[in-house]
Amino acid sequence: MKSFRLFALSALITVGSVGTVVYTSCTKDECKNVTCLNGGTCSGGTCTCPTGYTGASCQTKAIYGNWTGTDVCSPSGTYNVNIIASASSSDTTKVLINNPGGFGTNNTITGTLSTDARTVTYTNQIVNASTTPDTLTGTITVTGPNGFTNSYTARELGATYSCNGTYTRQ
Repeated sequence: MKSFRLFALSALITVGSVGTVVYTSCTKDECKNVTCLNGGTCSGGTCTCPTGYTGASCQTKAIYGNWTGTDVCSPSGTYNVNIIASASSSDTTKVLINNPGGFGTNNTITGTLSTDARTVTYTNQIVNASTTPDTLTGTITVTGPNGFTNSYTARELGATYSCNGTYTRQ
C-alpha cells in the first residue's frame, strides 16, 4: 500500500511538472518577431512609434504625405492650405514642401529635417520669383502621426506677415 501511495504521489508530481512546462511553453511572446525601428517599442505585437515616425514598424517619417490645414496670418487673415511634403531624392535630410503658405502648387520649397524627424526648418525660401521675390522662413513641428504645426514669416511685395498653421493628414 505504501508503494502504491508513493507511486501515485510520484505520478501526480510528474503530471504537474509536465503540465506546468507545457502551459508555460504555450505562452507566446507577441513581440518576438516584431521589429520596431527608429526608437519604436513593441507591446502586444504592435509598435508604438515616437513622434516623428509612423507605420507598422515606425519605418516612415511622419512628415511625408498630403496635409490640409488653416494658416492664420497677421495682419492679413486666415487661409485654407493643402501641402504635400515629400522626401528629396538627392538628400535624406531635405524635405520638399509643395504649396507652402498657399502660394500655389507650382511652388515647392526645401526644408531641413531634424535628426529625430520632428521638425523641418526652412530659411528665405523663394515662393514667387519676381523682381521682388516673396520668401518664407519658418519651422514645421510634427505633433503626432497625423498632425503638425507650421510657424513662419512671409515676405510678400515688401510686406511682412507672421503666420501660424495647424495641419492634419489627408
